[in-house]
Amino acid sequence: MTARYVLTSTCIQNGTMTLTRSLRERLLGRERARFVDEDGEAYEVEVDWKGGVVRGLLHYYQKRRLSVNETILLTFRGEEVELKAAPRSFAKGTASQGEAREVGRAEPKETGKEEPRQEKRRVRVTPYPKEVLFPHEPKALEPPGITEDLRRLGFFLDLGPSGTRDVGLPWVYKAALGRRQVVLAVLRLGEGEPALLKPYRQQGAYGVVLAPESQKEAVPVGVGYLSPEAVNRLVRLKARFPLSPLDLEDLLRAGRVDLEAVEALEDRLVAELSERGAFAALLLLLAKKRLGEVFLLSDLEAEALEEGLIPEVVRQGVELLAQPPFLVLKRLAPGEFLLRQEVEEALADLQAFAQGLKERLSRVRGSA
Repeated sequence: MTARYVLTSTCIQNGTMTLTRSLRERLLGRERARFVDEDGEAYEVEVDWKGGVVRGLLHYYQKRRLSVNETILLTFRGEEVELKAAPRSFAKGTASQGEAREVGRAEPKETGKEEPRQEKRRVRVTPYPKEVLFPHEPKALEPPGITEDLRRLGFFLDLGPSGTRDVGLPWVYKAALGRRQVVLAVLRLGEGEPALLKPYRQQGAYGVVLAPESQKEAVPVGVGYLSPEAVNRLVRLKARFPLSPLDLEDLLRAGRVDLEAVEALEDRLVAELSERGAFAALLLLLAKKRLGEVFLLSDLEAEALEEGLIPEVVRQGVELLAQPPFLVLKRLAPGEFLLRQEVEEALADLQAFAQGLKERLSRVRGSA
């Protein structure tokens, strides 16, 4: 099986690769993996499930001189993942990077005796850098650093129909929500005039200027504002609460998405969920585990501490989830549990159970 992976600026800078669906399926349950490139060089990479990335490919990206929006072909062979950079397109007559072609001498003319045949050899042709071949072509801008965080919140960078973004501003992110979508147009502070956002706002998109919290006063009054610190805080908040693109849309309507606005959202979520918040956070934590996984209560308590859950809350929640009507967990031994049902499936079953019970109550009351 071969999958295509398109590089982002975050990948290039950090030497990472997002755990796409195909990577998740092939690397399931593994903390380390072996990647092999075109030259046979191997890379022992870390599979960071919590961060949602594979780490340890910086040397490969630098070696191949890869840049944003270039494609890597991933071929899965047993326990290994083969890396192959897709060829770049250059001017006519210029070889693609990594292209191999055969070079040999012309066949000798027939004579009375057999001439020794010259063996062909394979020569790897490395092209000139794109900047040398096309010195007048405008240099593509790097996407904003918040691209990866926005992806975790459900927003994806719009690359256009061709799958490669043309030079131009602003940066456009889209979150698909069934019949509608939330569109966010972003300009970095000093990258372009705020007037560039106006056509997008007229079409129903949210236009913002991206700037650090320390420079937010430089954003003109009346122009939408977004800080990278606020977006990162929303990503961390999502680990505790079921956030969706609609929550970010609520903040965008107010015009300024900064740390203060996100903290106010967090306060509202805590007030709405109150005692249910800890239980919801525990369910989100268990949702990261694989069906059939066996774990120790002590390990789960340690993981939960990072999410702000105290051990007592975890122990009470685990006991509850091992009993009807949940039956999400099965006790194997004191302090040892098995995930017998995925959290999403368990919640769906619980919803069906509650709906059936509600209908029965209505019939009982109607006959009384």
